[in-house]
Amino acid sequence: MDRRQLLAWLAGTAVAMGLPATGQAQAFPAQAVRLVVPQAGGTGNDVLARALADKLARAWHQSVVVENKPGANGALAISYVRGQPADGYTLFFAGVSNLSFNPFLYPKLPYSPARDLAGVAMLANSPFVFVAAPSLKAETFQDFVRIARARPGEISYASGGIGNSTHLAMELVAERTGVQMQHVPFNGAGGATSLMTGQTPVMMNVVAGVHPMIVSKKLLPLAVTGDKRLAALPTVPTFKELGYDVQVPGWYAIVARAGTPASVIRKINADINQVLDDAEFRDKLDSQFLDAIKGPPSEVERYMKRDADTWGPIIKRLNISL
Repeated sequence: MDRRQLLAWLAGTAVAMGLPATGQAQAFPAQAVRLVVPQAGGTGNDVLARALADKLARAWHQSVVVENKPGANGALAISYVRGQPADGYTLFFAGVSNLSFNPFLYPKLPYSPARDLAGVAMLANSPFVFVAAPSLKAETFQDFVRIARARPGEISYASGGIGNSTHLAMELVAERTGVQMQHVPFNGAGGATSLMTGQTPVMMNVVAGVHPMIVSKKLLPLAVTGDKRLAALPTVPTFKELGYDVQVPGWYAIVARAGTPASVIRKINADINQVLDDAEFRDKLDSQFLDAIKGPPSEVERYMKRDADTWGPIIKRLNISL
């Protein structure tokens, strides 16, 4: 048996025994994985990303390192991910704004979600709550609408920045109720803080971002998104109950660079879905008022397209751009 025949026999034997043959790719992951987060450390997104990274590291017996790269509503982080090999070792912790809103907000966006990124796994969705400062003297959402209509353009609202979900959510509220307000963008938690000081009396935010202030009665919750009331805020009506069509997506997903092998994506997807069944991780989601979303990689593209189709026309109609 010559050398070439010997190598062929060894490879065939390895396959028959279920062992990796010479030259075949090692099982994923064979080295540390990076999870890129487009927000600063300590934010809600960062906390969730680190909880996920910890669970995956235990499952994979490899380090999963969270790297924070804030700026340009995720564009800087995505540019970084696009510059890495398409091998699954650099993942992006995406939000709906990065994948569905940005193409309509930025005239010269340096990436295309559909072209440059590949869906890996959905994670969770957050409901939004409309809150008001006690100084506004609005005990109900109907009170707010009455006050705002009586003072067109006088009432300001806070957001996490132009084009942020909190901004678009309030613009949708204004359109649906027929009120005029002034937008005051903030970075980080500044928006919620400004409500307590009375600078900007109303805001839409994810529940986790304002729940402590609701509990301490520094902010009043007047309405929530979704089809049913929240267990954490059982006395607060939904917009749907009040007769307003205000549906705001607040989901998170994991994506990779386009071209990542399908086998690697399927592996990561399966492992993330297992994490979503983990009791400790579920408790982490509950503590942030998040609902888990399980599904195949194709769910990321479905959610992305659904909200791009819904919000693209809204963003254009409201003439919001960055």
